[in-house]
Amino acid sequence: MEASGTQRVEQYLNRQFYDLLYSDKRYRVHSGGSRSGKSWACCQFIAYLLQTTDKPLLIDIVRKTLPSLRGSVMRDMIQILQETNIYWEGDHNKAENTFTYKGSTLSFISLDMAQKIRGRKRDIALLEEANELTQEDFRQIDLRTEQFLIFTYNPSDVTSWLYDLPEEETDEWITTFRDNQFLSDNIKRSIEALKDKDPDFYRVFGEGQRAVFSQRQIFNNWNFLDYRDFPETDEVYLGIDFGYSNDPAAVCEVRRVGGDLYVHEVCYRLGMTNGDLSRYISDLGYKDTLCIYDSAEPKSGEELRRIDEVGNMYKASKKGQGSINAGISFLKEFNIHLSVESKNFKKEYENYLWDVLKDGTIINKPCDKWNHLHDSLRYCVYTVWGDRSSFFVI
Repeated sequence: MEASGTQRVEQYLNRQFYDLLYSDKRYRVHSGGSRSGKSWACCQFIAYLLQTTDKPLLIDIVRKTLPSLRGSVMRDMIQILQETNIYWEGDHNKAENTFTYKGSTLSFISLDMAQKIRGRKRDIALLEEANELTQEDFRQIDLRTEQFLIFTYNPSDVTSWLYDLPEEETDEWITTFRDNQFLSDNIKRSIEALKDKDPDFYRVFGEGQRAVFSQRQIFNNWNFLDYRDFPETDEVYLGIDFGYSNDPAAVCEVRRVGGDLYVHEVCYRLGMTNGDLSRYISDLGYKDTLCIYDSAEPKSGEELRRIDEVGNMYKASKKGQGSINAGISFLKEFNIHLSVESKNFKKEYENYLWDVLKDGTIINKPCDKWNHLHDSLRYCVYTVWGDRSSFFVI
């Protein structure tokens, strides 16, 4: 690739650049392993478009948060523009995170500035680490993109909206560190060493293959649908797992229709006092709602009762010897539908595992991590429906 002007500046290219160059599909997906060079090649492709376009383009580069945007693809893009001398012929507005060049505008957008996504049109969008985005994020961007979208990501999620893009409109390429001709041998050896140390990790970040459910997975058959498609029910319940500094306060909404549970993440936050939590729940519109909290924290439960001003009812969960496994077994009796908006719950779902012994034997005991929203769900479902004969509200 050459820079504009009289000075010729070489840029060495991996195969991902040419994949993008010769594609005519709306959705151009570069997935695969770590250090494959896909993100760098996508930035090179955008620099090429800025140089060669016949008409001005509006191009957005998107990541979920501004810190991650600045620390990754923005840094790479600016470096490429500088190395090709394009940068010095354009105008970089650091306050607005935009770069203009010969009438084209390149904007760096994070989805913690969601209003900029919903209100703007563009010709091309690059979604960096696209699996960080929700399906609704993608829909909003897709509706306002005229030409095509580029996606990069490591397929570390077992389930994702990215896996359901329409085949007839999609080109997808899977590349790994072996496709990066500029990667040092030391880094290649480090990645190869993961094959024996952590085969599941190596499958995704070494081989670039989609994550699969492990034999240790506690749940692996949930369904996903939009929260707006949840059925109307006479009763809506909340499950609460307390947290503060190290663990988040986790709250989920639960509805039941026969043998189906409909679950939605309500809260997943650090640093919430009981007062914060009570106000947060009521501000979301939950009133006269039965809330099941962790019975191991009776003081917190009593504080929620005293603080509440909207008629929510707080009941301690049923616990006892073996209640964790009993609750998990009871949940497995239902068809569980999780809202696609429940991003933290989905991450927990994919990482909630049975523990193992040192020899690799899987034991019937869940690991004590990735379990906060699972615990809130278990408290709620097992307490409300696990034994109706002893159910009452204090």
